[in-house]
Amino acid sequence: MSVPVAGDASAAPAPGTARAFEFLNGWADRILVVSLARAAERRARTRARLAGLDFRFLDAVDKLDLDRAKLLADGTWDERRTPRAFRHRAEMPLGHVGCSLSHRTIYAQMVEHGWRRVVVLEDDVVPGALDLLPAALGQLPESWELCYLGYLGNDAVTPRARLKRALYLALAPLGLSRWRPGEALRLLPRPFSPNLRRAGRHLCTHAYAVTLEGARKLLAAQTPVAFRADQLLAYLVLRGKIEAYATHPVFFDQEVLAGIPPGAGVPQSYIHG
Repeated sequence: MSVPVAGDASAAPAPGTARAFEFLNGWADRILVVSLARAAERRARTRARLAGLDFRFLDAVDKLDLDRAKLLADGTWDERRTPRAFRHRAEMPLGHVGCSLSHRTIYAQMVEHGWRRVVVLEDDVVPGALDLLPAALGQLPESWELCYLGYLGNDAVTPRARLKRALYLALAPLGLSRWRPGEALRLLPRPFSPNLRRAGRHLCTHAYAVTLEGARKLLAAQTPVAFRADQLLAYLVLRGKIEAYATHPVFFDQEVLAGIPPGAGVPQSYIHG
């Protein structure tokens, strides 16, 4: 995928960007960018990259304002609810708790205001070649609830990935896999249309779209907060509890990940950092 240089707000926009942004402006009830209020430089880069997109910043929950003991005491966060396969290796960092709370705020606002479709971005998002974005979203069925516009992991389904899934499927009934049998079946994306796949297990929440019904499901599953933001999406997808799709190609990258080729391994420092 062709992307502007990470962090370079002056990079020339990819072909089709203006047309795709105009489409999104009319397609979504809201386009929200999750960003810390104090992140002035990041917000400036975001405004430059997304020029022409009718978006609003959503002030993210700042980890500096969070107290772990209070979060647990008032029932805001309870990682004891998190299934083993979706847990951190260690306790969820406060920065990830804040990110989860920020995305949950969007789902709550959707339910409160009745927004039918919302595009959610994060302030490190990097648009790629967007020529096919309107066509991809036009292929969504009426029943869709979640659509990844940018993600990491399983963009390219490799023979190695298929072999690993086969192993998980064999071990799951014996209780020797981190995944349940149904989860293992859904790990890899499946063909749906020319520019959409039925979602598998994907990482990141820097670019996705969600419907009102999808927001209701995400809000219920994240109250109290039990998942990292992207693991929440994966949990509902792998459990078969949400109708989810992933665009093909991927349309949005992140600054830190821009330039990683499709099918490349996910950096462990990124997953567990």
